[in-house]
Amino acid sequence: MLLFPIVAFSQPKRETKAGALLSFELEKKLSQTFSLNFAEEVRFQTNNIGFDRNILSLGADYSFWEKRFKAGAYYAFLYLYNNDYRFEMRNRFYANLSFKHSFTPINLSWRGRIQATLRDENRGNYKVNPRYVLKNKVEIEYEIWGKPFKPYLSCDLSINLNDPVTRYDPTRLRFQLGTTWRINRTDYLDFFLRYDEYLKNDDPRVFSIGVGYKMKL
Repeated sequence: MLLFPIVAFSQPKRETKAGALLSFELEKKLSQTFSLNFAEEVRFQTNNIGFDRNILSLGADYSFWEKRFKAGAYYAFLYLYNNDYRFEMRNRFYANLSFKHSFTPINLSWRGRIQATLRDENRGNYKVNPRYVLKNKVEIEYEIWGKPFKPYLSCDLSINLNDPVTRYDPTRLRFQLGTTWRINRTDYLDFFLRYDEYLKNDDPRVFSIGVGYKMKL
């Protein structure tokens, strides 16, 4: 967080765009430790057509050590508008490992992710394909006693693992500020503001507003 002012103003000539995000997530518990997950996410951005990408993902999570740790494996299908101004389909595989601990009323969590994205060479000019990325996300959440709201703040750092240009340097920072709202025992809403800063290329900064809906069965 201390680096945020430096990052935000280090490249004043870079373009800044506005975005929006809508998502739906369904979680089905098969046991106390094992669950299946399905999610769809649609992103919009102030580009030539407004549409940015659609992401469909399916995976499974396994909780262990008093549910403090969670491991998961996922597949995602992406349909997006790429930097060459063409529509493209991509396939992504990723694995997660997360840890969560509570210091009532504060919850702290960390999630590590390694992912591989296969891109369509017929739709874009890619020097690295597939692209391997390592992500680390830290989040702090505050529980308001007797209220269904839980405000949170997170920071997500991405590192490209096989790009000869970036050479394992951080490539993207994502900050997200929002709150979850528990509607009932199974249904949740998430309202948030997101900021994406790219550190190693000329991609524009993006400020986004998002709404997510989650159902737990």
